Amino acid sequence: MTKLRTPLTFAQAVTRIAGLIGFDGAARVVDRKERIVRLWSEPDSGRSPTLDQARNLDAAYRAAGGEDAPLLDAYAFQLEVQVAVQDVCRRDLLQTIEEASRDAGEAISCSVAILDPAATPAQFHRALAEVEEAHGALSRLKRRITSFLPFGAGPTATKMGGSQ
Repeated sequence: MTKLRTPLTFAQAVTRIAGLIGFDGAARVVDRKERIVRLWSEPDSGRSPTLDQARNLDAAYRAAGGEDAPLLDAYAFQLEVQVAVQDVCRRDLLQTIEEASRDAGEAISCSVAILDPAATPAQFHRALAEVEEAHGALSRLKRRITSFLPFGAGPTATKMGGSQ
């Protein structure tokens, strides 16, 4: 049974290259055993060629008449997705900062107003409500900022950008 490989992944790119030059040919290009190249084509192996090996495989693919550069295309696509996710996360962070700033400003403004000796109980209640709203906004901001920090240990420690 043929395994489905997600387009624009390294596994799919290696499979595409091997489809033209063969796994044995790809192995010769990178001076590795065919088994290693087959592992690179397995989506669940977590293995992929080095940058030098990828460049050599793409060059061999083109030399054999292939169009484009499958590994370069996969790399470029994945980079664009990662950058787009980080941009979205930063825009979300900016929006959260704006909300927290506005809510904190309103809380401070209402709190200053209750310094007036003629302040009414309604003004005290409004100040308290605004402080509660600001507290919630600042808590959301704290969570958003925390999501940009490296999380955990090992491979997950490098995942940043607010997307956890």
